[in-house]
This record gives sequence, structure tokens and C-alpha cells, in this order.
Amino acid sequence: MSENPKVYHLLPHSKTFSYGSGLMGKFESFLKDFDLAAYVPRDSVVPVKMHLGNRGAFRTIRPAFVRAAVDAVKRVPAVPFVTDSARIPACEYLNVAMEAGYTHLTLGAPVVIADGMFGNDSIKVHAGETLGEMAIASAIHDATAMVVLTHVKGHIQAVLGGALKNVSMGGISNHPRGGDWHQGRGKMHFLMGDLMEWDAEKCILCQDCMNVCPAECITFPDDVYTVDKKKCWRCGRCARICPVEAISVPTTHEQFMRAVAEGARAVLSTFEPKRVVYVSFLLEMQPECDCMPLADPPIAQDQGILISDDPVAIDTATLDLLSRTVPLPESRAASVTPKEGWDLFSLLHRKDGRLLLREAEKLGLGRCAYDLEVVG
Repeated sequence: MSENPKVYHLLPHSKTFSYGSGLMGKFESFLKDFDLAAYVPRDSVVPVKMHLGNRGAFRTIRPAFVRAAVDAVKRVPAVPFVTDSARIPACEYLNVAMEAGYTHLTLGAPVVIADGMFGNDSIKVHAGETLGEMAIASAIHDATAMVVLTHVKGHIQAVLGGALKNVSMGGISNHPRGGDWHQGRGKMHFLMGDLMEWDAEKCILCQDCMNVCPAECITFPDDVYTVDKKKCWRCGRCARICPVEAISVPTTHEQFMRAVAEGARAVLSTFEPKRVVYVSFLLEMQPECDCMPLADPPIAQDQGILISDDPVAIDTATLDLLSRTVPLPESRAASVTPKEGWDLFSLLHRKDGRLLLREAEKLGLGRCAYDLEVVG
């Protein structure tokens, strides 16, 4: 018998016109048969971790799928709440969630900011040699089990916005109480310095960076890129969206991927083994992160839903599927040149997305080898 972790693949295609043949029906049916009680203790309070999106990012996980996961947790029985750490100021983030259809009425569970309304409710946990101590959002740190819902998308630094990135960057706060970004997720971007670097000769003064900044810390007095160091979260979003690469963050691809893996290890170290279930939605896959205030045409046709208890395996299966997938016409991936063994996100962002998986496997977070079971 194989010792590889199992990844379930719910295909997106419908064979008949019955509800059960559609992806929503298949997902509900799978969750009813799946032994979630083996992972979630009876009567426990369970975070259903997901990215709540941003204004303009309308291609996130559909609320009906989130509701199905919430209902599955209730059947254990356990007490679910939907959560993420503060990606933008918490009050604004909750309003974004509401506009996207994520409310206690639509989901059947409270929507909670994991690190509190001021983003500093957290507990420090050792992550590794690269990051040192990281501040884990308290609502995740204190839970005994977790269900991780991931909308699969691209990311200009992590390449794949998959389960590992969701856990790592979404489970770590911006800063701990009484601390700063050095113990928050911003440190992942700033391992070789403490602020973005600006190339005045490249800059076209479009001010996109200022408009997208969640901390509102960028200004252009006398046409000079200026950052308020005390307000800056070190999220690196300004560098990611610069159309001429005039802004850069002081880290390398290798360092960043190692840091994301260590961040995931820090978050997952707060759970006993086999207490986290991962569900990845390969639907309306975006070229960039859902934290951006926009949505693009999907890069590829929907590939369905993956479920596993191994974050490395489910992300590997995701990239394997996207290595065999043809990009959609008129999407940002339409013009990429195929390369043997490379997935669409790695081709689009011109970086090896599997580096994170290898780093995570080295840290013992899971295995790249897996057994795939196709459903429907």
C-alpha cells in the first residue's frame, strides 16, 4: 500500500443535467462522505481559513462553496467560523468580505479577523533560521483544528497562491502587540533590508503604488517616491504592481520561498498532526493574488477542486494540473511559451513555483509525491 498522501480531485465537468452531476453537488456529496471528524475534534471551535479578497477582486471562492465547508464542520459536530488575518485594515476587510457575499447569514458562521480589529492579537512562535520568531494570529494559534479553503491563483513572488502560501502569509499577523513588522509577514519580503528600493530613472510617476498601498504610507512630494517607515506594513504590494519595475524589495526568490515555507511551518506547528484539511478551488484562476483590487480573465479553464490533508501534496497536484493545461485566449497567460515540467503560473511569473514545495518538504510539512483519486 502506498505511503503517499492522497489528493482527491473533483472534476469540474457535468455528465448530466442533475444537480449531483455539477461541481457544487459533487462537492457537497464528497463532504458528506468524507470523515472530517477524524481531523476535527467534536464540539471544537474551528477556523475555516480563507482569503476574503479585496474591492474589485470579484473572482474569489463563491460563497456557496464556503457554506458547504461550514456545514460539513457543523455535522462533526463542531463550531466553525470563517477567518483571515488583517490584509488591509480590519474594518475595511470585513466590509470587503460583506460586499463579496461573505457574511454570517450567507455562510452560516461568523466572519472573524483572526488577529483582531487592530491586527495585533497574536502569539509569537519560532519559525526557523530565516525568519526567527513570527506572530501567529491568535484565532488560528489557539484552535485545535482548521479547514483551509484556497482560491488558487498566481503570485508575483510566491508564484502559486496555493495552500502553503494561504497558511503562511494568511496565518501570520502584520505585527505583534508591542512589536513591528520584523515579527510579521512583511519580514518574508524584507530579508536583506528594511525598505523598498526605488529607481528614479525607471519611474514613470503613474502613482499606482500609492493607490494600491493598504497602509496609505506612500506619497510623491516633488515627484519623489517617499514611504512612511512607521506606517509601512512591508507587504511589498507596491513593488508587485509597478509596471516598469522601478520598485523592488530586498530579498531573493530563494530566500522568499524559504521564508514562506518557514512561515507555514510556524502556523502549522500550533496544531497536532492530522488536524488540518486543505481544499483548493482551481476555479476562475487569476494571474495575481486576490489582495489586488481587480480581477482579470482567468488564465486557464476551471480544473475543479482538490482536497487533501497534506499542503505540499495538494500544491504539487495543483502545479501538475497546470503543467498540462492550455492557457485561455486573451488571458495574461495566453502568450507564454510552454516549457517541459513548468506550470502556467511559473511561466507567467518567470520563476520556479516548485521551489516553495521543495523547501516545505525539507521542513517536513508534507510530501511532493502523492496519490491522486479522481471523483466524477
